[in-house]
Amino acid sequence: MLKKAILAIVLIGVGCVVFFLVYEKDEKMSQEILSEEPSVVGTRSPRPYDVLIHWTNRSGSIQRIRSDGSDVENLVTDVCSPIGIALDISGGQMYWTSGCKIQRANLDGSNVEELVPSSEGVKEGIALDIDGNKMYWTVWNATPNKIQRANLDGSDIEAIVTDLKSPRGIALDVPNGKMYWADLGAGKIQRANLDGSDVEDIITGLLGPNGIALDLDGNKIYWADEFSGKIQCANLDGSNLKTLFVRYGKLIGTAINIPLDILNLKIYYANSPIGIALDISGRKIYWTTPHKYKVQRANLDGSKVEDVVTDSILTIGIALSTASQ
Repeated sequence: MLKKAILAIVLIGVGCVVFFLVYEKDEKMSQEILSEEPSVVGTRSPRPYDVLIHWTNRSGSIQRIRSDGSDVENLVTDVCSPIGIALDISGGQMYWTSGCKIQRANLDGSNVEELVPSSEGVKEGIALDIDGNKMYWTVWNATPNKIQRANLDGSDIEAIVTDLKSPRGIALDVPNGKMYWADLGAGKIQRANLDGSDVEDIITGLLGPNGIALDLDGNKIYWADEFSGKIQCANLDGSNLKTLFVRYGKLIGTAINIPLDILNLKIYYANSPIGIALDISGRKIYWTTPHKYKVQRANLDGSKVEDVVTDSILTIGIALSTASQ
């Protein structure tokens, strides 16, 4: 059963401003919030390998750090608003969307090249099919909002799914010929064949799904919900939905800093997760929390939340590799 409690605060001055804070509790979910306060990095048990975390931030750079918090590197600077990021480890390259265009570079940040030039809309989520020589990305704030793909060198661009509301994160299940994406505007997660055919809804009724990641061996999809502040997961067919972590929005600061959707009774949470990535071998979830300037992680069940990166600017996209790679 879904229960809602709505808190209304009225500020009276020159005019009248109404804020709505929606709290949701779904009793069908098997887990509630496990942690709000993060622990510190460095308390975990030793692991046979270390993870390299790549992330984009709105200062126009792509950075990398070891998961123990050491060896911070600025890989690429002076990028125009980088958002999504994806890695081709075997090819030694990283790809990213920078709002209007798509670029790539070597994993050390050298040899930056433009693959897809500036065009209408915001290019956000990006995913790679290395063996198929394809990259896939989402486009919103365009006419129409859509999913596109091209060869890895940027040639042969084609729109394969159109008329979406506001697609954000995208992930591929290449062995089964499927792609999954989060449509923030429609409040749903969808999937289709890699050529864009047979679109189907997997999970509906979400507030604002953004970044997504797949655990194909575990038959799971994980996502960050920007508007509810949740990290959630479900089976690939949408069944067995669970909430792993909740960071509730707080009415702190001035009204101008809190985006509102009065008609739909929503606050867009300023401290919510957006980007998400999985370290399956290490049994960890990593996510970016832009307005907290953080990269955080937890166990796959949502327990033991830690701050891994405390940045000075908005953290957005995230991708992982192992130090051995």
